[in-house]
Amino acid sequence: MSESFGSAFALLPGLISATVVFFALDLWRRAVAASHLSGGHGRSILVGAVLAAWLGLALLATHTPVLGRAVASTPGVLPALLLLTIIAAVLAGWPSACRRAFDRIPLESVMDFFYWRAVFGALIIAAYAAGRLPAGFAVSAGLGDIAVTMLMILVLALRPAAGEIPRGAFLLWNVIGLIDLVIAVPVLGALVLRPWAAERGLTGHFGLQLFAVPLFIAIHLHLFARLWRERGSLAR
Repeated sequence: MSESFGSAFALLPGLISATVVFFALDLWRRAVAASHLSGGHGRSILVGAVLAAWLGLALLATHTPVLGRAVASTPGVLPALLLLTIIAAVLAGWPSACRRAFDRIPLESVMDFFYWRAVFGALIIAAYAAGRLPAGFAVSAGLGDIAVTMLMILVLALRPAAGEIPRGAFLLWNVIGLIDLVIAVPVLGALVLRPWAAERGLTGHFGLQLFAVPLFIAIHLHLFARLWRERGSLAR
């Protein structure tokens, strides 16, 4: 029995990578739908190419030990890459055409994309059970992701049958979701995960750290900007 569990746990890095790939496919599918709403059909090809290249580099670093160790062990490289990918994800959605396309997507459709956080949270807990992550990081990060998804479901359930999502509840969820990511990755990642991994010669999964997490953070920030724009249009 223990051998079978060990074999299953050995598949976790590949399973996480496959999940990140499908996460990227879902994001691209939604980007294509948004571009059709705004009439920018050509942008979906560019978005797909950028996502594929970005994800490919993250997975290459994950599954190439020499490259992964260089990224993880060189002081300042991982935090700098995380910050740069967050900035890039935010700036990619900042042109006026992208903002208009994003604003046309129903809010509940943007929110239900965050079901992926529960999936990643479950995988983080599984990685902890396999001994691939420390409890001080995995329990907080994994359960936090799952809790944010559950709160998202609750906010959507509060929406009246023929009305809009309550803005106060939505704003609270967005704040909690963003704070949870900031605590889990830059804070716990630096204080708990990196020293623990360095002692064991582990590099981490850059598909999560440098692809999924920056995109989630960027979407949270774009949701704040969307609320601000909607507030401004109502004021006029």
